[in-house]
Amino acid sequence: MRITAYAATDVGRHREGNEDSMFSGRTVFAVADGMGGHQAGEVASAAALEPIAELDGMTFDDERAATEALRAAIESANSNVVGQAKADPNLSGMGTTLTAVMVRDGRLHLAHVGDSRAYLLRDAERIDQLTTDHTLVEQLVRDGRLSREEIATHPQRSVITRAIGVDATIEVDTFAPLMLQPGDQILLCSDGLTGPVSDEQLTELLVSEPDGDDAVRQLIQAANDAGGPDNITVVLLRVEDDGEDAAAPATAPGGETPVGGTAPAAVDVPPKSIQIRTRPESDQHQDWARDMGRYADRQGVEGTGPERRGRGRRILGMLTGMLIILGILVGGGYLLLSRAYFIGEAEGTVRIFNGLPETVAGVELYREVDDSGLPVDTLPAHLQERVRDGITVQSVSDAERIIDGYRSESEDSQTQAGSGRQPPESTPAP
Repeated sequence: MRITAYAATDVGRHREGNEDSMFSGRTVFAVADGMGGHQAGEVASAAALEPIAELDGMTFDDERAATEALRAAIESANSNVVGQAKADPNLSGMGTTLTAVMVRDGRLHLAHVGDSRAYLLRDAERIDQLTTDHTLVEQLVRDGRLSREEIATHPQRSVITRAIGVDATIEVDTFAPLMLQPGDQILLCSDGLTGPVSDEQLTELLVSEPDGDDAVRQLIQAANDAGGPDNITVVLLRVEDDGEDAAAPATAPGGETPVGGTAPAAVDVPPKSIQIRTRPESDQHQDWARDMGRYADRQGVEGTGPERRGRGRRILGMLTGMLIILGILVGGGYLLLSRAYFIGEAEGTVRIFNGLPETVAGVELYREVDDSGLPVDTLPAHLQERVRDGITVQSVSDAERIIDGYRSESEDSQTQAGSGRQPPESTPAP
């Protein structure tokens, strides 16, 4: 088998800069979606990919070693981002998602943090999400407190519960390797694609477009046509049958030079017998054969089925209903890192905050990003009320633009109020 890689990124329709980063090599591929405002998100996503890129073209003795190398690279990425944020106060609070895959001996190794996604399209059927979003709404769905249909309109759908750079340690989702088949398509993407574009649209575009470059362009165009609310990054892998038993290193379209860098030395590894794994290698691995039962069935593997839900789980669910916000939004001395921003008031001035304008059990679910210095009481009454209630915005730059408008309104209001009064008499200089 041979894998061909296609990759592209786009700023979208509403962002001033692109905080996404991507890596597309020969054996390793990744997408990172930075956050933190100004240029901090861009720094975070780029820094996170450095340890991932170092794995490209490396060989490993066995599956466990390959998976652990991918996990260790993400842990190193976390240290990179945390270290840079501590060294530069201007980068404080930055973070990033990171979804990375490695192809080895016809198997796909996957590691993941955040809400960027990895998908598998097989046999030109429906697309399957391989990763689980680390988001508040996903947690609420899994807890039975929110339906899938309600996610799209939930006011906290942009809140993530795990990200690179939030704490000194990071929990990484890793998975038992997935055996690839000719015709498979692996899609890595930031939520700038999956937010506005449905799974059905993704499937239709990937199935209908035979050219990989055009498929990537059409995916990005679909996101922009739907409003393009965020940066959009896509890495697409297509598996082809070239008569070999194991997947060869990926190539960029039209040649042997990989997208994103210089080709490493050829990897000469004897083909091995490939079979789908049915048991996780550790407690932190997820069993793909169980979770993706329709593929396991084709291999003659019996799925283990869902775990039984006993009385203890029901009691836990009741407790979770009270503690879920605190339990998943606060950790390691840091507040939840969120893509949500809002304009609010503190100590009488208009300020920009990262997070949610809410307090749960005495814990503020937000942190201050910037103080505009604009006194709230100089604004028209209707704007004062809005600011004190909290005005949700998409980014720091959006907030700054809105506040600039408020500042102009404040100055106009004061000018009009003073137009009917005589200017105060000047005091002669002594």
